[in-house]
This record gives sequence, structure tokens and C-alpha cells, in this order.
Amino acid sequence: MSASVPGDTESRAKVRMQLATGFVLALLIGLASAAPVSNEKHGKFVVTREFFPESLVVYSGEHEIVNIFVPLNGLNYAEKPDDDRKIILFFVEADEDDSGKRIDQGLYVLKDGVPKKLLDHGRDASAANDDSQEVYFAAEDGIYLYNPEENSAEKYGTVSDSIIGIAKENNSDVIYILTEDFEVFRVSEAGEKKEKIEEIVGAQQIVLDYKNNLYFYDADKQPFVYSKDGVKKIEGTPEHAVKAHLLKPSLYTEDSVPFIVDGKIYILYADGSAQPFDIEIAPDAQPSAYSMETMLMQYYALDNKIYEFDIMDIMIDGILNTMKEILQHYMDIIQEILAMEIFNSK
Repeated sequence: MSASVPGDTESRAKVRMQLATGFVLALLIGLASAAPVSNEKHGKFVVTREFFPESLVVYSGEHEIVNIFVPLNGLNYAEKPDDDRKIILFFVEADEDDSGKRIDQGLYVLKDGVPKKLLDHGRDASAANDDSQEVYFAAEDGIYLYNPEENSAEKYGTVSDSIIGIAKENNSDVIYILTEDFEVFRVSEAGEKKEKIEEIVGAQQIVLDYKNNLYFYDADKQPFVYSKDGVKKIEGTPEHAVKAHLLKPSLYTEDSVPFIVDGKIYILYADGSAQPFDIEIAPDAQPSAYSMETMLMQYYALDNKIYEFDIMDIMIDGILNTMKEILQHYMDIIQEILAMEIFNSK
């Protein structure tokens, strides 16, 4: 674990102001489906490395962090006597060899600020938005379930596939899994029943929205959505993308998910449309993993570190600093007026 605080008040205030006026805009990504940002009315904002100060680091490791997940269920939001408890999050580390092949480095839990490896070959995590404390893990040898009492992972069901992605439905026992052969299956009946979804071909990643629509993209980085009506291609994203990543949606959206393509952000909708968002991430500042599900507590991975953004704290500090600057400006004006009055009265 490593964290450091800027050495002087001025630099800390500068960082806070940058975050307040810039990175806070990122929380709007999750709300864009309700109020899309218009390219005609707003300029594009670019996120740079300056928005990742060391003071916000909550974890520092030796391997690249490729996945971060914050459960929006009873694990983090059950009523507990300790109001100051920290968010429980899960993250995955992995490297690549010279040929580009993935090397698993483990799935971890960060609980009370302490990291613990749960699975050597864990790849993804998912949970329903409910009152349970269930979190499901995708691993090299099947599905695992988090045990919050023991802070451990236990085998779930009979699935033994090598899984690279997992998505848990709301209000049902259905779990979608993505195998390393890029096939998607629907798992149910406590992990005992597995059905292949033939309509989904070549999926590279899967994410559910809160209405249980399943989003995925193929090897060409083209996004699709799978629902009760079948598979629909989503229009409006770049055709020749190099890098793409689906984000788990925020708590306040229902039928959309964020999609980052070569540093540009889009909102994908279940109706097959896509909305560009006026935030762009600079090439040298693109996080290796994102988690903005909770909106007010967001997590980003960069350079083998996890950064925690307390949006409310950033906003309050930004507002206070702005008010302080405004008040100081008017105090300076008042002092000048008083000085002139005194001079003129002589």
C-alpha cells in the first residue's frame, strides 16, 4: 500500500481545483442517458495525468490492474453501526507476455483498506443490485462466490469452463459467463444449468445494464446488445477502433452502459443507439480499469495503482475554494475603494 500527500497547501489546493472543475465532470458519464451532453453547446474536456495525484492512491501493486468492481448490494450498503466503514471493492491484476498472451496475477478484495488475494486465476466479478452480499467471480476453472464472513472465495455450481467475463442479472438467479473461447452462456439453478447463447458470436467482454440487457463488443471493437428480442448492433461508434472497454453502468441508469473507444467516451443504449460524450481521455492518461458504479465514490487504475475519487468531497472542496477566491476578490475591491475614499477625504 502506498499513498502520499502533496507537500504544500498551494499544490494541494491546485489539485483540488483541477479535480473539482474537471474530473467531477466524469461522474456525468453515468447520467448521460438522462441528460446527454450536446457537442454543439459544450466544448470537449480532456482528462490528463494531472487528475491522478498520489494523494488519492489507495492501492499500489506490481502488476497492471485490469478490472475494478464495486458491488452495489448489501456488501457495501447494508445498514451497519459503523458509518465510517470503507467501500469494499474487488480488482484483478494481469500482465502480458512478449506474444501478448495474458498472464493472470490474481483477483483481490480491498476491504478496510487491506488487500487480499482471493483467487490466483480470477478474471472478473459481478453482483446484482440488491440487498444480498453475493459477489460472483469468473475464474480459470469456473464460477466462485464471495464469502464475506471468511473474506474468501468458494466454488459455485458445476461450471468448469475457463471464464474471462461474468455478469449477474437483477431479480433472478441467472448469471452470464464469457469463456476464453469467446462464447457466452446463461447459467442458472444455483450454477448447475448452463445454456449457450447461440446468437452471441465472438464477444470480447460482457456487461449488463440494470434492465438485464447484455452488452458486448466483438473482435472489431463493434458493440452489440442482447435482449429478449435477440442481438442488435449498436450504431454510432468508430468503425476502426484499436482499444475498447465496456464499463459497468452507474447506479442511476437503467438501459445504458458507458463504452470507451480509443479514449473517447460513448453511452450505449438498449435501443441500438450510441451517444458521444464530451469527455476525452489523453493517450497517456487512459486508466487500465474503471469503476464509477456508485457515482459518488469512483475508482480508476493507472500505472499499477488504484485511485479513489470521493466526488462529494472534491465538489465541496472545489466550491469552498472557489467561494474563497471570489470573497478574496471582492475584499480586494472593497479595500481599494476604502483606500480611495480615505485618500479623497484628505
